[in-house]
Amino acid sequence: MSEVSSGMIVLAFFVGIIVMLLLITIHEVGHLVVAKIAKAYVYEFSIGFGPRLFVFKGKETWVSIRMLPLGGYCSIASDKSDPPSDREDEEVPNERKLDYIARWKKMFFILAGPLMNLIVALLLFTTIFAAIGEKRNDMTYFGANYSQDGIAAKAIRENENKLDINYIGQDYVIWGWKMTSNEKILFDNICNTNSLEETKCDPKINDLNNQKAVDYKTTVYSFIDNLGLSKNEENVKIQFAYKQVDKYSGYALTDAKITEKHDIEYGQSIGISSPNRLYETTLKAYGAGWGETFKASLSILEAIGNVFTGNLSNLVGPVGVAKQTANLLESADQFFIYVATISANLFILNLIFIPPLDGYRLLENFIEMIIRKELPTKYKVIVNTAGAILFLLLFVIITLKDFII
Repeated sequence: MSEVSSGMIVLAFFVGIIVMLLLITIHEVGHLVVAKIAKAYVYEFSIGFGPRLFVFKGKETWVSIRMLPLGGYCSIASDKSDPPSDREDEEVPNERKLDYIARWKKMFFILAGPLMNLIVALLLFTTIFAAIGEKRNDMTYFGANYSQDGIAAKAIRENENKLDINYIGQDYVIWGWKMTSNEKILFDNICNTNSLEETKCDPKINDLNNQKAVDYKTTVYSFIDNLGLSKNEENVKIQFAYKQVDKYSGYALTDAKITEKHDIEYGQSIGISSPNRLYETTLKAYGAGWGETFKASLSILEAIGNVFTGNLSNLVGPVGVAKQTANLLESADQFFIYVATISANLFILNLIFIPPLDGYRLLENFIEMIIRKELPTKYKVIVNTAGAILFLLLFVIITLKDFII
């Protein structure tokens, strides 16, 4: 991925803030809608925190925009909290206060926010996949996207006698490769399982007898792990074994072909990048959008699990988000897939049983349903304060990591 300018990162930082604010606002809209359905008295629906910049005063609920775009909230009448400073005179019936609303209604109120994030992710993934018919840059798919000026594409074009055609698509799949220096073999996995020199074929990309292409990750790591063998060698040449495959299934349409040898220098790229996962029909693309939604949702659990092992590599703070956003601004579909991924992450993140997240509030409400009384207020304050401090500490650590790494 190419480096981006500092100006682009600054722009992406503000775009990232707007995206996060929008997703959190949609989350809070979920809470608001269910609160209204449950006939709770909602004082305020706030976008942001801090001093109020703008307010629309509805008959009951005020909609405000505040200075710090770091989230939002719904202020609901309760005996446990004072009303807003400019709303003390309003008479609120007990049945409309949060304390007196049935607990099963509270559960729906809590769930509504995360479910809104799930719906946003689902709509974006399914719409984008169905519209473009592919998922771009998927390392788990077979084949590769070729740089048409790269060694691999040139070698295949020449071998196919297609010098007048300037494009080799991902239906041409590399099955193996060989690298030599003055006829000395540096690396060779162009072979069959019954080859007498099978030991030279380890690690293979794919056996020439196999009819199904392997994923891009297997292919590219063969090159990453072994191209360095050409260091300090002279007259290094490379050749490829490849097959033409069905672009949807990955099954071979031709026997293996082997290209001529081509010069390669140490550190030179062969010119391949991750392929696009192609969908044969709009219906399959739409179905893949559902699968991608739940895959993206669950990916946050792995990242959170790594926190407990001290591995923070998969977590990014504001600077990391800005860099990732900057790299995606030039591609509309990739940008909105990134937004969908964040929304899917928020869905699962908010359901984790850690205070002060919705998941913990759901657990707390469920426990109170079972024991038929409220947990002590002191306990709630301590637990929620501790959780908030831990989240703030994690946020600071991740932000510092963004600057250091």
